[in-house]
Formats: sequence, structure tokens, C-alpha cells
Amino acid sequence: MRTDPKQSDENREEAELEEALKLWMEIRQVDRKKGWERLEAEIGRQYGLRRQERRRRLGYFRWLAAAVILCFGIGGLLWLQSVRKPQTELLADWDKQPRLILENGEQILLGGEQEVKPEEENRNFVIDRRKKNIVYTNRQGGEQKKWQYNTLEVPRGAEYELILADGTHVWLNADTRLRYPTCFNTDERRVYLEGEAYFQVAKDKEHPFIVVTGEAEIEALGTSFNVYSYKEENRIETTLVEGAVRFAVADQTVILMPGEQGMVGTDGNLEKKKVDVFPYIAWKEGKFVFRKRSLEEVMHIISRWYNVEAVFQNESLKKVSFSGNLKRYDDFEHIVSMLEMTGGIRFKVEGRKIFITEK
Repeated sequence: MRTDPKQSDENREEAELEEALKLWMEIRQVDRKKGWERLEAEIGRQYGLRRQERRRRLGYFRWLAAAVILCFGIGGLLWLQSVRKPQTELLADWDKQPRLILENGEQILLGGEQEVKPEEENRNFVIDRRKKNIVYTNRQGGEQKKWQYNTLEVPRGAEYELILADGTHVWLNADTRLRYPTCFNTDERRVYLEGEAYFQVAKDKEHPFIVVTGEAEIEALGTSFNVYSYKEENRIETTLVEGAVRFAVADQTVILMPGEQGMVGTDGNLEKKKVDVFPYIAWKEGKFVFRKRSLEEVMHIISRWYNVEAVFQNESLKKVSFSGNLKRYDDFEHIVSMLEMTGGIRFKVEGRKIFITEK
């Protein structure tokens, strides 16, 4: 099959325009000289051109970028100038290492590459820093004869995986704390959560698995579910993926089936509803997925990941509805630009604060 040379040229020109726009936006927010140098290098890499030819094509891109600004007009220029500092400058100043706190108060930082094996410390867990997980076994030797609790703390901007002694998998989201027994040797399996975690519970009908968070208890048998429970938001959500759970708060109890969510808010009432579960568990797959969520809820989630504080100009802005799919590991500037597409909202970043105002 022959390719139309004219069509190929048009496709190449379109790709060049898209790349020029992308790099022009970057040039507006970093040192101009370095930005143009990167653009020249990119042209050489893509087309294998000699330096003289790269310079000629670079001049074309300069003209093209200027034309884009003229086409956008003053409004477009202001939009380009509103692009914030690079993410690396904004986000590089805090410790994102999860830590394991042992029963005796000893703390183990979970960054780096070194493994901690059970035979080295006479403990029943292995820390694999490359896979970012801790794996426990249910052996009862040595110190494990004594009932012990460890605590895993995951800071803002991080996530971690934990495999408990019974085989239950737990994925912890940013700004989360889980307290759990190092082995299970009683009639029930009970853990304590502050924050957000996804549980894939090992089946054991004789020993119910219970998550305690705030005033609520979620009891499961061979179940996969997500729990969202941050104190500052004054609500607890449990979203069921498979199996069944009993969600209890005070004297209220509901049974959740797959595709259902239980929630208790500031009024203390426990409610159950049908939901699309994916937006509530997408974080585990490296995504932010929002479906008609208030901007206040969206900013709570994003602030924990990028370690920033959202400041709203007025209360009405908190209620603005937002829907969209974002990648958790995208640059912070891209996240903000996508949010601004909601319309009528402006984001201004100063240090670690994001000021949200009306346009």
C-alpha cells in the first residue's frame, strides 16, 4: 500500500506544530536559552539534521510560536504566562519515605534499595524497597509468640503495599496510617486505619477481617473493598468491589454488595448507594478519576498527593463540579491546567499554597 506524500507531509507538519506548541509553553516557564536549546536538540533527534539545518528549522519554530501567540491574542498570552513553576521546584522539598514503626518504637525508613529479611532481625517480615512492599508470614517462633502491633505510615505524595500475615493485600494511599498485628492468632483479624486503603482480604470464614476507622467498623469475609477515611474531611466511605461487607457506625448497620458504597458524613447518618466503583479505586492504578465531584473534594485528593494546600476565594468555588481523568504522576502544572478547563476558575501557585479564585 502506497502512502500519499502530500498526506505524509501534512501529518508531519501537524506533528511539528503540536510539538512546537508544547515546547513553547515549556519555554515560557523555564529559562528561555535552555528552552530553545532543548527545542534545537529535539529537532535534531527527531529528524537527524546537521546543526546548520537545525538552526534553520529552529527559526521556523520561533516564527511559528510567535504566530501562535498572535492567534491566541492577549487572552492566550495571559494564559501562557499563568503557567506555574516546574513541578520539581514545587515538590522536591518534603520527605516522601514511608516508615514502619515497630511495637517497641523502633522506626524503619522504607526508601532506598536494601532488603530487610526476617532471619536478619528474627522478625516475621521482609521489606522489599524496590517493589515498595512489606510481606509478613504467620510463623509463631521467637518474639512472635507475643501479641504485637506494627504501624505503617505513608506520607503525602507516596503509596505503599503491605501483605499481612494471613495473606491479605493492602494498598495504602498518600497520608495514610495503618496499625495491624504482626500475626493473627485470635478469633478475628482486626486492623486500624486512618486515611485511605484498598483491601484484598484473604478468605477465612472462621476469622472475620475487621477494619476499624474512626467510629466505624467494616467487617469482611474474602472481600475486595476501598476505605476512605480522612479526619479533616469528616466522612467515611467504603466502596465494595467484590464479596460482601458489613459497615457499622454506632447503632447503624448496612450490608454492602459489589457496586455499592456506604458513607457516613458529618450528620452521622449511614447511607448506602449504587456507584461506579472505578473512580474510587483508580488511585491504585496511578490515576485520578473524578465523576461530578466537588472542587473541594478534588482538591483534598490532589493536595495530599502533591503536598500542597488549597485556599478558596469563597465557599461557592468549593461546590463547583468537576469530571475528568488525570494521571497521578503527571506534572503538577498539567493537573492544574486541566482543572482550569472547568471554566471560570483560576489557580495561582505560591510556594505550597494554591489560591483558587474566579476569573
